[in-house]
Amino acid sequence: MNIPQLKQVLTDPDEFITNSQLKTLALEVLELIPMPGIEGLPLASGDIMGVVLRAAVGTTSVNGVTTNTDETPNREPVMDWLHTLDKEPMLDAVNDILATMAMAVLDRDRSRTVCIDFMDNPFHGTPESDEEIRRMAALDGTTQCHRYCTAFMIAQGKPLTLVVEPVDGGDSRADAVERVLARVELYPFEVDQILMDRAAYVGEVIGVLRAVAPPVFPVRTGKASLREKLAATASYMTEETICEGKEHEQTFPLAVNVSYQNGDRGKSGVKTTGYAAYGLEDRTPRQVATVYNKRSQIEKSYEKFREARAVTTTQSTTIRLFYVGVGFLLEQLWLVVQWAVLAQPRRGGRALPVEFTFSDAFLHGIERVLDDELGWKTKHRTNGFGLPVGYEHGLG
Repeated sequence: MNIPQLKQVLTDPDEFITNSQLKTLALEVLELIPMPGIEGLPLASGDIMGVVLRAAVGTTSVNGVTTNTDETPNREPVMDWLHTLDKEPMLDAVNDILATMAMAVLDRDRSRTVCIDFMDNPFHGTPESDEEIRRMAALDGTTQCHRYCTAFMIAQGKPLTLVVEPVDGGDSRADAVERVLARVELYPFEVDQILMDRAAYVGEVIGVLRAVAPPVFPVRTGKASLREKLAATASYMTEETICEGKEHEQTFPLAVNVSYQNGDRGKSGVKTTGYAAYGLEDRTPRQVATVYNKRSQIEKSYEKFREARAVTTTQSTTIRLFYVGVGFLLEQLWLVVQWAVLAQPRRGGRALPVEFTFSDAFLHGIERVLDDELGWKTKHRTNGFGLPVGYEHGLG
């Protein structure tokens, strides 16, 4: 992927970066996503992407943007054009762009720890097909969701997104993780560890993870032998087996970590957690827990991504996936600009700019520029009747 303006900004930045430059960079990134368009449509891709970008940075809909602006096309041609998106080329492009931006700030020669996670987006309404919908615990008044499997890498305390993959209704966890790791393996660095949550505690998934790198994940406590091991009052290392006598049987090193909650988050007393600790057999359970806790930044990343996701009522899973991709691309661009352009050199590493926040500085900065360029209609609702009769005489 070639991103000319981004390359220029990263390698030879001006003294200051403006909101207009941020908007230009964001559009340049989004315009790398292939869209076949509609035959005879008198619109350029920049016209459509400008609407999509404004919807994303304002967490509004395409209809909200086109209704409230003077210099954008109507909603119908924009949505018609978005409906021509081809899912697989679009998804490939999103992942290629994520990789291009990630590798702009990463050292190719270092091995990395990769985090795998599943993310659910609640879905209301009737889907195009039941095969695309997954079930989740009730949230926002629905148990339906679109599910995505993602890969992250924590660098300088910040999560870089490496891969985004949709998880269809017929996919097993192992299917999704295998596709994600196939994309991760295209990166030029070695993977030395994989961190995942309890979704990894399935024999087939463990096998998929181990084929790439040693995984670390918390265990589930349903099995009687495991509950007995987790009833310990002191930390220790042992072993446990899952799926005994079955196709996907796995025996793993088990780290039983006993810690004490001294009022953290309102909790107190003993906390015991078991971790499958492949590759960490020589570590203490506390060290294993420290390694696993690197995943803690993932939730913050999801919070930020959702601040840059356009809303929609469309049934199209491709358009919904596209909006998810746009959100992750914008978050990644923000991180790369922080590290490469704004971070100040200092002993021990670069100091990231605290004031360059994702929402207030980056997204709203782009939003202000787009509002001027797209002719955002500023409207203020009146009370409909003005001053009572007789009050107008005091105005003179």
